[in-house]
Amino acid sequence: MQHSFIFIKKKQKQLKSALICAVGFVLFIPIYLFGQTTGKITGVITDAQSGEALVGVNVLIEGTILGATSDGDGYYVILNAPPGNHTLHFEYIGYSTLTVTDLLVKIDRTTTYNAKLSSATVDIGTEVTVEAERPIVEIDKTFSSTHYGGDEVEDLPVEGLRNVMELSPGINRNANGTISVRGGGNYEVNFNVNGIKSLNTNTGIPAYGTGDKAENSWKYDINPLAVQQLEVVSGGFNAEYGNAQSGVVNVVMKDGGATFNGGFIAEYRPAGQYHWGDYIYSKQQFEWEKWGNVAAWYPYYQNDTTGAVNTAAAQRNYDLWAKNHTPSEDNILGAYDYTKDPYTRYLFSFGGPLGKNGDKVTFFFSGEMKNKPTRLPTVERVQELDNYSLVLSFKPHPSHQFKLTGLYQNFLSGMGSGSDDIRWSGLWGIEGAKRKYTLVYDSPREETVFAQGLSYKFIASPRSYVEATITHQRETLYALQTPTPATAKDVRLPENDRVLEDPGPWFEKYRPYFTWSRLYNQASITDYWEGKMSFSSQLSKTNLLKIGVESWTMDQNYNASSSLAVSAFIWRNGFATNYKAKTWYTAGYIQDKLEFAGMVANLGARLDAYNFGADVPVDRYRVFYPATGSEDVGNPETKPAKTRVTVSPRAGISFPIAEKTAFRVQYGHFRSMPSFNQALDNQTYNGWGSYGNPNLKPKLSINYEVGLQHNLWDTHQLDIVTYYNDLKDQISVVYVDATTGSVSAARPLEDLQDTYLTYENNGYGNSQGVEVTFRNRTDGRWRYQFSYAISQTKNGNFGSRLIGENLSDITLQRTQYSAADFLAPEDRSGRFNMYLTYAMPKHGGFRWLGVHPLENLSMSVIYRVSSGVPYFWAPDFQFQNDVSNNRRYPLESQTDLRLEKKLRWLDYDFTMGIRILNLFDNKHLTPISGSEELDRWVLRGATYADADNNPVRDVRLYNYFQVYKNIPRQVFFSFGMQF
Repeated sequence: MQHSFIFIKKKQKQLKSALICAVGFVLFIPIYLFGQTTGKITGVITDAQSGEALVGVNVLIEGTILGATSDGDGYYVILNAPPGNHTLHFEYIGYSTLTVTDLLVKIDRTTTYNAKLSSATVDIGTEVTVEAERPIVEIDKTFSSTHYGGDEVEDLPVEGLRNVMELSPGINRNANGTISVRGGGNYEVNFNVNGIKSLNTNTGIPAYGTGDKAENSWKYDINPLAVQQLEVVSGGFNAEYGNAQSGVVNVVMKDGGATFNGGFIAEYRPAGQYHWGDYIYSKQQFEWEKWGNVAAWYPYYQNDTTGAVNTAAAQRNYDLWAKNHTPSEDNILGAYDYTKDPYTRYLFSFGGPLGKNGDKVTFFFSGEMKNKPTRLPTVERVQELDNYSLVLSFKPHPSHQFKLTGLYQNFLSGMGSGSDDIRWSGLWGIEGAKRKYTLVYDSPREETVFAQGLSYKFIASPRSYVEATITHQRETLYALQTPTPATAKDVRLPENDRVLEDPGPWFEKYRPYFTWSRLYNQASITDYWEGKMSFSSQLSKTNLLKIGVESWTMDQNYNASSSLAVSAFIWRNGFATNYKAKTWYTAGYIQDKLEFAGMVANLGARLDAYNFGADVPVDRYRVFYPATGSEDVGNPETKPAKTRVTVSPRAGISFPIAEKTAFRVQYGHFRSMPSFNQALDNQTYNGWGSYGNPNLKPKLSINYEVGLQHNLWDTHQLDIVTYYNDLKDQISVVYVDATTGSVSAARPLEDLQDTYLTYENNGYGNSQGVEVTFRNRTDGRWRYQFSYAISQTKNGNFGSRLIGENLSDITLQRTQYSAADFLAPEDRSGRFNMYLTYAMPKHGGFRWLGVHPLENLSMSVIYRVSSGVPYFWAPDFQFQNDVSNNRRYPLESQTDLRLEKKLRWLDYDFTMGIRILNLFDNKHLTPISGSEELDRWVLRGATYADADNNPVRDVRLYNYFQVYKNIPRQVFFSFGMQF
């Protein structure tokens, strides 16, 4: 018998198919705005013989309408140059045309090429072609950043851009799948695709008040076939970027060219078990050994008076128990064989000219369809990711450029599944293992991003341009909730119609059949409108000025509950969250890039203002609650939320201190808004369980950074940087003693009963560290980078975790935060990353039977090792107050490998590849939950799976598969074609 979710998934697939069929039409409407993220090309043109400056030389970027003319000093500049490798043409009457190939332009950087033209005394049409040399030391690098070209991204043994981002020394992926930079928080990174931000408005568990759902950074995995360049900024950044406390990630997507090109890749991983330990539904599990024989049931169906056993009832219930505890496609409670689903992934891209005027209208279309089975049993079984984008460029005139771009992203997953960490891979948390037989009670989630936009760029001259953009984006999240089997309903049926066994000791500690519906229900719809305008001008040879403004508004409608009751707001057992808000944000900035022979400076300032557009209770101790469970209904009076206005200065300076060395220093204020659940979330549970705080101030990081670049052997770059981030106005949980606070919610201290949870800017901290990166900078068959970071991040709080009107001194003392600061839970004191790629040339390698089997074979390796996360342990007799995270778990390492063979046939390039993740099957210990289990680990090295002195303890019986958090070895096979 198929359970209801299978039907829902079929309906979703039908709807998705219809949508995909329509996407080709719909995406041609302005769907999503990508503001172009560009660089600058500059230099001086002179006569090769005399050294005199040449005036009026025409400079043109091949395949574009971008160019410049040299001035009286031979100086030229081209703004708005797309990132990537370009060919540059220098043309001047009486001189040979100079063609420069492989000139690399980087996001927000200056590429300098000083051209020397030779007289064409014999043949006017002569042409000289040279290959541009890439500078080893980047003189204009004023903050820590790393660039990866699209070809690098495609060659690495990674699944998506998030894995590439982790190669930067300051980047860390957290247990629940979120990204943090240099010890920052989960949502403090400004992630941009062609200049447009990725939104994260749904971060928490529906209707639960606190906590995160898993895999919230799935939007960052852009199709690698569509990536032109990736920039990861882990230090300070220009005033152009706001609402980011930790870092910026810029992704520039490919545009269509003058000729058609495209590609296709199919990837496959065989089905199998991708966690450590025994199969979760094995018949060797303790419940089967104990209850897997009907004779064990007879004592519970024995008449106390006569001693007679109702064998028929025992057999019937045993059969139901066995059926409900055996994975199958028709298991009504959702248990299935999670080792039978393969991983599949399909990527494609196609671009080129449109119509007769191919040099004026181009397109680039890309898509990704990925089906990734969850590592552990889940209600969704397979995570489905669909990602489509279309970029249309229209250049009717050299001075006018339009861009229409579309994005559609759809993700089907669960609340606690999807991360590589076993705790967030399904059956999440220490209690999640007890839900493996009742998967149907958990709700899948479906998230969709669908957006529209238009960009216009007016190039007033080669030295100045104006860009204006307008964007609309709709983000939705639906958690599907349907009726489910439950004991309370089942016992009312005739015996022969029942589908659930009687409650009894055979349930052990697994989740009983208690709910009539799935546990989470959510409908969240966010409409986002943004307008931006900027003006960039090369005022002089040394001065590039940029001024910009941006403003967005967000209309949010959030409804969620944990019950199928008509209104969980008044239901005594249910959770519910309902709010509407019109959040707005506006900003302006000015930044000036000064470039002199002995110094490059990026100076700027940014003004930010926001308001969450929500009502704030006048009396926070009597928040209005007109339902059952609280002492009174509270005070219904409210007032508007405060508008927060801040100014953030930023400065970065680079000094060439020798021919091969550049020194840089950076200082700045970087702020990010509170997350939406911290500001707006409100959750009921017989009173208010939590209530957001729209008056929160932005989180602030004051960043100090000193760095050094050095040219080694004219082929390699050594980059050393030390930093200190002073974290202020961080956000932490507090509790408010209120007459309408929850009377049912569990609280960590007895003093916090009958309260509601909220947030205050009562946190602080700091992160500091040293990062060293060594990389080769010349083109060749070898490409490699080694980076090491040693760092420390600490957090702390001040004040009391309990706020109230009439609290006793003893209560305030008991609930006071410690004055000490502690290592952050995700702190990694040391990290080493390495990637290496090698490409065998044509006719390379040994020759056998007239052929070269290894020619056009490429290999890439990534190796990572990091310290374990911190934890606290001390013997019972040791003083423990105000001590936290005084030890670390073992080192974690992993090696990933990719081999790819290219074959050319009929003007097509075919590829066959193999990608192996965790090549050597390294194991990463899962952080241990519970003081008794921690004692076992520290004192005797015993894990969840070890018998130790108590072989029947709960964690060994239920959580044995969570001993190691990472994924065992995975092998992927791929086939592709490019033209």
